[in-house]
Formats: sequence, C-alpha cells, structure tokens
Amino acid sequence: MKGNNRMWVVGMSLIVVLVVGVVTVRDKSEHRLGLAATTTPSEMYGMREYADPAYGFSFWYPGALTVAASTMDDAVNFPGGVAVEVVTIGHADGLAVIVVDSPSSSITDEPRHHASPIAQTKYFFDSALGRWMVAYPEGPLGTEQRSSATTTADVSETTIGGLTMLRSGRRFDTTIIPLSTTRFVVVTDGGGSSFTHQLAQTVAPVGVPIDPSVQDSALKAEAAAYDNGIRK
Repeated sequence: MKGNNRMWVVGMSLIVVLVVGVVTVRDKSEHRLGLAATTTPSEMYGMREYADPAYGFSFWYPGALTVAASTMDDAVNFPGGVAVEVVTIGHADGLAVIVVDSPSSSITDEPRHHASPIAQTKYFFDSALGRWMVAYPEGPLGTEQRSSATTTADVSETTIGGLTMLRSGRRFDTTIIPLSTTRFVVVTDGGGSSFTHQLAQTVAPVGVPIDPSVQDSALKAEAAAYDNGIRK
C-alpha cells in the first residue's frame, strides 16, 4: 500500500508540473503577442514617430520623408506668441510643425497686415471660465465667421493624445494644438502636403498612454492621405 501511495504522489506531482508549464508558456505567448500589437502600426503603415526632446511632444510622419528641427525667434507670424522652434517634414513647401510660446495664453494664426484675404483667428484661454475662446481681430469673413463677437472655441476634435485641435482660417491647412495654456503646436503647410491634418491628429504629449486602436486608425489614415498625395 505504501508503495502504491508513493506512486500516486509522484504521478500527481508530474501532472502539476505539466499544468504549470502549460500556463507559463501560454502567459509568455500572450505577453509576446501584446508587445507585437503595440508596434504593428509603424511596421504596417510606414509611419515613424518623432519625439521632440525640447518641448515634450511627439507626432507620427511618413518614414520615407526627412525631418529637420531648428530653433527660431519669431514674434511676427503668430501675434500674441513667439515661434521658438520649427520641425520641417519633407520638402521646403511641405509641412511644418511650429512651437509657439505665449505667456499671455493667446495666439493669432495670421500676422498683422498679412496680404492674403483671410481673416485672423485668435484663440485665448479664459482662466475665469476655464475654457478656450475664439475671436476675429479683423472682423468676420466668410460663412463660418458670421459674427465678430468673442465666443467659446470649438474643442470637439482632439488628437490621439487627447490634445485639443483648434481650427484655423490660415491659408492652406493649419491646426493649432495647445500643449498647455502658454504653449502651442501649429501644424501647417505651404500647399505642398496632402496629410497635414492627419499628422496633426497624431500629436501627443511624450509618455502619455495611447489607445492602440485609436493610434492604429490615425496612422492608417495618415498613410492613406500621404499615398494619395504621391499619386496625384
């Protein structure tokens, strides 16, 4: 009987070892699959992430294009703020990501006395109301600007990193994204980009967790817009 008991104990021990081994392998396999899912978008869609070391934000751009960052000190082009850095993507008349500092918590998308027949759009943060406001210093222009009165800004659209995307009337395609109440990222082009808005949607604070499905959709849309621009 004692011999039979020892055999039973040994048999049960082997079963436990086998079960634990199977669970461990499964856990490791699921862990590997999870890691693969987070890196898939950049591999599938040809997008590459740029993380700005000085100002703590990132964005995704087509990996086939070159990126160059340079400092600047421009207090003219965005009244209320000073442009301190520009990141260019691709050729000279393509797309630029501009960092604008504004201690007054305001930014205007067109310089004063600009030549183009487009009204200025001014955004500022109202600390008493705790919200972004919009005004048109040069008065209303066009069907979307029926009143020159200051009003609450439309903050319904956000980037994959949860940052507000403020619409601009600036020529071609421009989006103003507050990183804080005193710092903005302006994503704009000179008429030579087909994916400016899609790139703007990928702007995020460095280190902020991004929903993988939201990121995947955004990168897919940017890749499609870029490809469509190449074919034209």
